[in-house]
Amino acid sequence: MFKSLADKEIYDASSLAFVFEFYTPLDKRKTAGKFSRALGKRVKWFKKPDTSFEPTFETFKIAPIYSHGYKEISLSTGFMPYHEAVHMFLKVFNLIEAIGYTTDRCKVSTKIKLDSDALELSASLHELNKFKYLLGIDESRILKMWPSDLKENSAVAQNQLRFIQPRDLYNTVVTNRLVERMSPNEFSFPESEFFANDFSEIGRDNLVISYIRGKDYVKRKKESIETINYVIEHLYNTLKDNYSYSIEEKRKIERIVEEYKTAVNSTRTYLGFKSRFPEIELYVDLRGDQFLIESNYPIIREKIFKLIVGGGISEAIINYDTNRKALQIKNAKVSRSILAESIEFYDCELEIDAKNCLFDGCMINRSKLAESTVFSNNSIKNSKILDCNYLGKGNSIKASFLDNSEDKLINADLSECLVYNGRFSIDSTIDKNTTIIKKL
Repeated sequence: MFKSLADKEIYDASSLAFVFEFYTPLDKRKTAGKFSRALGKRVKWFKKPDTSFEPTFETFKIAPIYSHGYKEISLSTGFMPYHEAVHMFLKVFNLIEAIGYTTDRCKVSTKIKLDSDALELSASLHELNKFKYLLGIDESRILKMWPSDLKENSAVAQNQLRFIQPRDLYNTVVTNRLVERMSPNEFSFPESEFFANDFSEIGRDNLVISYIRGKDYVKRKKESIETINYVIEHLYNTLKDNYSYSIEEKRKIERIVEEYKTAVNSTRTYLGFKSRFPEIELYVDLRGDQFLIESNYPIIREKIFKLIVGGGISEAIINYDTNRKALQIKNAKVSRSILAESIEFYDCELEIDAKNCLFDGCMINRSKLAESTVFSNNSIKNSKILDCNYLGKGNSIKASFLDNSEDKLINADLSECLVYNGRFSIDSTIDKNTTIIKKL
């Protein structure tokens, strides 16, 4: 399963756990029974999504997912030593292929542990230098094995490096040495389900990856094991020299620092921003007075920086409403699944991970909208819409997952959707291909 005997000790000190997402026509009881017999493990099954039970080495878990489709379920395993885990992994693939199938929305989440004492590493996994890990990982190599169909809801794995920034953006003097140290007290590391590397369990000495994905992923055993092995070896090599950088890594850091300085300097002042991004029109209270814009620019420049660097926006109309303290974006195209919070979008094309935002007249695809306002005339596809307000009309939602609280009416035309919780306005329409699990 690994390339050479020289790597054997790395794998002997590794353990893995998995969450497999798939579809099957069998009910959960029968599915659990088949997995139990095939894997030689006890498999508990749940009618509803369950987070209280954590799988163990002896007992696995079957539970519905719902966020990707009504019949989608997951098999979650406990941690197993590497060799047993890989053997179990392949057996699960064979059984999923026999009793079910996977779509572009399905993925495998792999949790990785390394025994730092057995490997005599300088750092444990909870001390991982996330920046060095991301700096060195070859995502292009992995993505060649796991290409995404952009027409579907398959999340796009992205390098998080461009979203890392100093907590005090414009008052931090960024140097190579500061970046190499990458202290969490000085830099923020945003998390998003759009990223294929998940550091949320680092405190428990777990790294979670979700590169393995897509339609018929169970037929791609070689690519799956190669992906897991590559990450294990890269993780080991990172922890071995956790804060030591090679010459090539230092060259990368130097390029990153220069690009970062250019981006910061181009947005530090309004005149610099206007010179660097002439296709972005900036207003305050819908007025283009230079004095008014300059006096308010320090309030909004950090959000503008994130939109440009993270979202790749090069053309847009941006207005700052001083009365409502709201940044408003119009006629922008965002295609990098950026992280956005407390921004209003009008007539935009978006792929976005948004919280507490407003959308009006937007085309939204492959996105996550949480605690936001879906106003009027939005077209939303292949997305997750969680606990949102619907305050206007003319919204259409297709092939998406909705979960709304009882006090917020959904007001939209739904087609091919899955609604976990929801109350609907009298103006809403729901096609026959939409499934409502709990109508509140």
